[in-house]
Amino acid sequence: MTNATATDSSPIQTQSFDCNRLFVDQRYPRGLARSGSFTISEAQRLEQHGVAYQALSSGDRIPANEEEARFVDVAHGEQIAQTPHEKVWMKYQASLKRRTYALTSNTPTDNTVESDDTLNND
Repeated sequence: MTNATATDSSPIQTQSFDCNRLFVDQRYPRGLARSGSFTISEAQRLEQHGVAYQALSSGDRIPANEEEARFVDVAHGEQIAQTPHEKVWMKYQASLKRRTYALTSNTPTDNTVESDDTLNND
């Protein structure tokens, strides 16, 4: 009887971008799916893997495989995004830099209305 060790011929596969926490961004209070910035599948991908994306991008997590190492290169601008993971993270990063504009109107501070009597003082 042999025990399974790390030296066995069958390598242990690591799931790319594996994380057990959901990604929640306070800048999207109604959620990523309801923001209008992402498709449903993109929002799901960000929610499932966003914590891992953020940790890899910031350097808090070491890439576990080739796919994650390439993701780090893309996040740092060294390569062009090609995989769905890379594309959605770059789209998310771009959404954070996007400016929002609001239309406002100026209303007069003096709300008095002159009556016809005061206009015709002849």
